[in-house]
Amino acid sequence: MKISNELKIGVLATVAIVLFIIGYNFLKGTDVFSSTDTFYARYDEVDGLGTSNFVKIKGLNVGRVTKLVLEKGKHGEIIVEFTVDEDFKLPKGSVARIISSDLLGTKAINLELSDTNVFYANGDTLVSALQESLSKSVQAELLPVKEKAENLLSSIDSVLTIIRTIFNEETTRDIKQSVSSITSTLNHINKSAENVEGLLVQNTTRIDRIFANIESISLMLKNNEENFTAVLSNLNTITDTLAKSNLKQVIANAQNVLESTADILDKIKRGEGSMGLLMNDDKLYNNLEQSTRALDLLLTDLKENPDAYVHFSVFGNRNKNKNAATTEPKK
Repeated sequence: MKISNELKIGVLATVAIVLFIIGYNFLKGTDVFSSTDTFYARYDEVDGLGTSNFVKIKGLNVGRVTKLVLEKGKHGEIIVEFTVDEDFKLPKGSVARIISSDLLGTKAINLELSDTNVFYANGDTLVSALQESLSKSVQAELLPVKEKAENLLSSIDSVLTIIRTIFNEETTRDIKQSVSSITSTLNHINKSAENVEGLLVQNTTRIDRIFANIESISLMLKNNEENFTAVLSNLNTITDTLAKSNLKQVIANAQNVLESTADILDKIKRGEGSMGLLMNDDKLYNNLEQSTRALDLLLTDLKENPDAYVHFSVFGNRNKNKNAATTEPKK
């Protein structure tokens, strides 16, 4: 059987029309080959949502947006129509939230299901919500950072003001002078270190001799360790003897003697007793001095003229008469 050209053209035209209808409905978001339920949601703004955008439940595509209609009026809302496979039942209280489905900002409706056992019917309107935009989210995140940055800049400005106030010309000059003084001091220290090093180099021989003498002394001490031990033993014996002796009584007696001596000296100072009178009475002193001088003169005269004071003879009467005649005064 031969197929005519007219039939072929008709079949091709029919197929093209069917494909056109299917493609048109697909672009509109209508799945021609599956049964769907239609739902609505009302938004103040759709944030770039368009027809054929996906409807998702937990990331799974379950439908598409089919129509967006701007409601008439001053505060008109946007009514969004979308379809969901009839296999998915939406519990009442579920929220249709507009979200960004990828990093490019493609919008979609995410259905957040509630826990109720009562479901929406075909054609019902769901609770709507709008995900915060990326710019608003970034702005909300950056706002505290901005405030902290402003506070930090204010603090830095205050610190710089304080630094400028502190480090004025006078302070800067003082700091320069201090740095110069520190540099000079370090130079002096460096020179002193060099002098010390030179002195050590020059006196290396003396230092070696000193250490040699110290070594000799230590060796001598080591060799005479027994002698030192004996000396320390003797000292220990002496200290034991002193500890056993009645040193306390001796000290007490000495203290009593000193106290008695102090009393005697005090009495002499007050003029009590012969010694006190002699030390303090000028008249007594003068009399003693005169008596001493007279006695001295008497002894001198006695030494020079003994016959005037002492008469001695073997024949006592003769001498007596002679002396009587001799001593008789002339008429």
